[in-house]
Amino acid sequence: MSEWSFLRTVLRGRRAWTGTAYLLLALTWAAGIGLLALSGWFITASALAGAGLLLGLELFTPSAAIRAAALLRTLARYGERVIGHEAVLRVLADLRIRSFAAIARLPAARQRALRSGDLQQRLTADIDTLDAVPLRITGPLVAAVLAIAAAAALAAWLAPWPAALLLVAGAALTLATSLAAARAGQAQGRELIEQRSRQRVALLDYFGGLAELLAYRRIDRQRALLDRLENEQAARLWRQERVAFVTDQAVQLLVAALTLAMLGLALHWHAQDRIDAPVAVLLTLMTLGLNEVLSTLPGALWRVGESLQAAGRLQQLGLTADEKDSAPAPEPASDRPAPAPDGTLEAQDLAIGFDPGRPLVAGLSFVLQPGCPLVIHGRSGVGKTTLLETLAGEREPLTGELRLAGQRLGDWPEAARYRAVGYLPQHTSLLDASIGDNLRLGRQDLPDQTLWQALEAVDLATALRREGFGLDYAVGEGGRRLSGGQARRLALAALLLRDTPVTLLDEPFASLDPGTAARVLKNIAPWFATRRVVIVTHAPETLPGSWPRLQIAPPRG
Repeated sequence: MSEWSFLRTVLRGRRAWTGTAYLLLALTWAAGIGLLALSGWFITASALAGAGLLLGLELFTPSAAIRAAALLRTLARYGERVIGHEAVLRVLADLRIRSFAAIARLPAARQRALRSGDLQQRLTADIDTLDAVPLRITGPLVAAVLAIAAAAALAAWLAPWPAALLLVAGAALTLATSLAAARAGQAQGRELIEQRSRQRVALLDYFGGLAELLAYRRIDRQRALLDRLENEQAARLWRQERVAFVTDQAVQLLVAALTLAMLGLALHWHAQDRIDAPVAVLLTLMTLGLNEVLSTLPGALWRVGESLQAAGRLQQLGLTADEKDSAPAPEPASDRPAPAPDGTLEAQDLAIGFDPGRPLVAGLSFVLQPGCPLVIHGRSGVGKTTLLETLAGEREPLTGELRLAGQRLGDWPEAARYRAVGYLPQHTSLLDASIGDNLRLGRQDLPDQTLWQALEAVDLATALRREGFGLDYAVGEGGRRLSGGQARRLALAALLLRDTPVTLLDEPFASLDPGTAARVLKNIAPWFATRRVVIVTHAPETLPGSWPRLQIAPPRG
């Protein structure tokens, strides 16, 4: 899908809202043009009537029309702002939700490849950049066409046909000038978006690694990088604003020339008695009033590059613009049976890693048995975590086959695979929510008593009660309001509550002292007895000797 197609489908769900906003903007501009033109006509006609050069001037209708235009302009502007921003905020809210879902669907390896700052940029600034599409690009373009069409129709009714042709030709010339400016600024706009991402990544690296930068005396180098990125971005912004300024001045000169041309034609037709003096003034001021309409075109188009680049960055997340497309298609029950609770996980001649020519682990075969957790150990960097990611379906094996309940793991729908395989990664991930919300994730039907039982199983309930923490206690971002061991046990309790037939644990007892780890292991032993479990650890000696071991070592050669 092209970037423009993506943007069209993003806005498609709010067409009624955005269409109403565009009409109100066109009405605002038309009322403003009418107010200026009618006022000029009325003042001129009143002056001529006072001098005895115009007879039978009716005062009520034009004065009422002027008041109506002034009121309509205010109301339409207010309505356009309210409806337009409401539509945009709804679109961006929907898009942000689907972006989170798209990131969640990414394989673990792909998620790690995207820096935290880059992800934040896509979820915040890139999505916010798209508000320019309806508010500053398509809206002004559609409203400008409608307003100019109305002005040209009025000119064709009041004056000879060259008046309408002059307005249309001036609008076309302005559009051509704006397109030329957009062509000059589009590449620059794309680079502005990418540079913002680089700045955010560098800034987060600076604050996140401040202690290390100070310890290794590299802080000056990082500050120099931040200064360089800021200066480069400032230079790009200056160049972009310069393009906008020059184009805006060109449009102002074009409108001035258009107004003078209309004035000349109006005076010529008045001299020939083809139009009266008030109409000549009306045509001239109406042309001048088009300045508000035409001056928006350069600003609408020179920002196109930024919006297109932001849309492309969102598409890189695997995001589809239409919510129907982003939802997985339902699978027939006969073709995709739900995994049975005792479904097996079997590896046959498995090779995992990043480079097919140099796998981290090769020739791996095993069948998980219920009640016999497979303990995988080995030195750091040999591929234990990569193996768990492969077993979880987050990474494709290089060679060999991985089967769940007799079916190739990759053939299972994502939802069915998540119901069958539970995974506790090495890094503890908790929501910035309450203890209860973290435990009920995906299981909103669980009663409080069940949650406390899970907390007792991981030896956490007593500590929480002693500290006065209930299920409504907010754990903070990433669980920062808990100790490392408490956060780890809370994540483990949430996994136990998911009750998956296959469970993968990466250092489940990390950050726990030996006594606490032993109590947790004893408490959840009954749970292990009915599950197929893989445990990755650096301390296999702390686990029961009856559990089978698999030592991971890099392939020879």
